[in-house]
Amino acid sequence: MAGAKRPDTDPFGLLMPMLELLGDITNRRVLDAGCGEGYLARALADRGARVTGIDLSPRLIEQARDKDPDGRIDYQVADLSQTLPAMAGSFHAAASYLVLNDVKDYRGFAATLAAALKPQGRLVLAFNNPHSAVIDRHVADYFDSGAVSPYRGLWEVGIKAYYHHRTLEDYLDAFQAGGLRLIKLADIAALAGSHKPDAYLPPGGPLPTLHASCVPQADPRAMTAEGGLWAEIAP
Repeated sequence: MAGAKRPDTDPFGLLMPMLELLGDITNRRVLDAGCGEGYLARALADRGARVTGIDLSPRLIEQARDKDPDGRIDYQVADLSQTLPAMAGSFHAAASYLVLNDVKDYRGFAATLAAALKPQGRLVLAFNNPHSAVIDRHVADYFDSGAVSPYRGLWEVGIKAYYHHRTLEDYLDAFQAGGLRLIKLADIAALAGSHKPDAYLPPGGPLPTLHASCVPQADPRAMTAEGGLWAEIAP
């Protein structure tokens, strides 16, 4: 987008593709779902969006506010896995940056984000490829949906965070149940070769991170599956 401020850092190579999928958000109301310390929210605000950042952690929301001295962003503490009627139909777009695997109730999370969108709204999610849970030994069985394991690196520094595993089908079903349709599933090559030394992957073997872009079912674009493959249907 012409005139948009480029983010200072994109350490995982995920942010710019995510912003491109969101499209022009100038003066649009955009939700950063699971905003943490505000990394994505600040990038959205830099592109002219009117941003609301919501996170479950008061500590992270405090950090986000400290990094937004001009008060451009409306930060709130709330559980997006719970129904939030006051937020329904409020946003032109919503985005979530590497949050999905951290959410215990992913179905509630999907339903809340779907309900938060205006008609013709758009949701863009960046999340870990579910197959990486097996490769990085979070789970032994890809189909063991609901399995929980600690993020080893975070636990080593005293942060008790958990990885919640689901299959890709589980995620698609949850967002479709909320009234959304998938219009784009993008493999992101950044960090594709970044795995632990004990990973089930040949040295240097890549596995991409994913971006998903969804719109309400009323949108004429939809996705259909034939023979196990996803194909986009144009209007």
